[in-house]
Amino acid sequence: MGNRPVAELTEWERGRFVEGVALDPSEQALIDRLGVDDRLDVEQIAGGVRLSATSWIGVVRLRDVEIRVIPKYAGGDLGVLRMLDYASGLPALARYEAVRTLHTEGANLVDLLGWLLADHTDRIVRAGLLADYVRHDESMAVLRGRLRLMDQVRMHYGRIEQLECSYDEYETNVLENQVLAAALAVARRVCSDRLILARLSILLSLLDTACDGSPLDPASARAVLEYNRRNEHYRQAHAISWLFLGRKGLDDVYAAGRTDSFAFLLDMNQLFEDFVTRLLRDALEPAGIVVHAQRRDRSIVENELTHRPYAAIIPDILLDDRAHARHVRLPVDAKYKLYDARRLEPSDVYQAFFYAYAYHRRAAEAADVPAALLLYPSAKAGTTAALRVRRADGTATARIRAIGVDIPRVLEAIEQRSIWSLPEVLEVRRILGHVASGTEDVVA
Repeated sequence: MGNRPVAELTEWERGRFVEGVALDPSEQALIDRLGVDDRLDVEQIAGGVRLSATSWIGVVRLRDVEIRVIPKYAGGDLGVLRMLDYASGLPALARYEAVRTLHTEGANLVDLLGWLLADHTDRIVRAGLLADYVRHDESMAVLRGRLRLMDQVRMHYGRIEQLECSYDEYETNVLENQVLAAALAVARRVCSDRLILARLSILLSLLDTACDGSPLDPASARAVLEYNRRNEHYRQAHAISWLFLGRKGLDDVYAAGRTDSFAFLLDMNQLFEDFVTRLLRDALEPAGIVVHAQRRDRSIVENELTHRPYAAIIPDILLDDRAHARHVRLPVDAKYKLYDARRLEPSDVYQAFFYAYAYHRRAAEAADVPAALLLYPSAKAGTTAALRVRRADGTATARIRAIGVDIPRVLEAIEQRSIWSLPEVLEVRRILGHVASGTEDVVA
């Protein structure tokens, strides 16, 4: 980093002024791209820049300053790493005391992820890189493998000085290794810690001799890559690699013409949703409650003129409880917003009420009303808001319960294997029970 100063602000912090920063045209183009999907607002004003963060956390490195957006409720960068680890379904971070040491020495989120990528890759290299038969199609002077007859006729009709051959070669230039090489190359460009850079450089030199990751298309690679007994040990390394290669992290956002200016930002909205989905699955599915993530339903909103589906609705989570005598489906919306300090936004309230009506199963009980849950990060676990809709005659027609999720406490419970006793989990189960029984008061 040299003498580049560091400006830290927490997520959703607005109006932080940093003096002495002047954006050149290439950096301004990078900032404009970040503003398209509201990742970070950097406004050039007299004497410096004004910063405003959203739910995206991470690092933006410019010529005059390194901007770090720190999570407020996740327990810092280490908390984010643990959330990523748990949401991926691949618990591994508990072993990495080196990551904790690096964090105390001031390494940022990108450096910590780079260290984890290097560590996982190093384990794979020591165990031996995966090799497989790879098909090659080449023009050769002598026949190797089999002749591609149609290509031979089309390209060399009546001639035999060049033969179109197809053969299989046992080599390490396979997709699993290409993903690691491509991720290491990106990580080496964006990490700043000298120790981490040294590890990444050594590993990248080894991978470059084994495969070519330069032409890799991350989206296509992720779509076709499947894990089995032979390559399962690559899964954890790939989970970190996608953060460097895909839209969740770097997204190839660089300032054109500058090799040291870049943005690495993670969307905490998506991470929080994945995190609570995994938490609810682990805590509720053993009790017979099925947890659906992003379940698309086109049967709810209908065009009455054509009697055809009009639009799909996709709740973040849908709890399907068949354990009780009455089948209950309870929609859950996950919002990474700081509702500890302010009221629920009307748009989130309206969305939750819509889901409550959409998935309500009417029963004979007079007290039976639609319900929905809203989960958000909080320093205090449990129900913090209880809203209801009443008709003009005073009859209750729907309810929302907003439940705070104490992320550091949840992470501790995950390590101690005690998530079933978490207040958040107990509250969700209690509300499910009240909805299943048609109880009027689901607050007490």
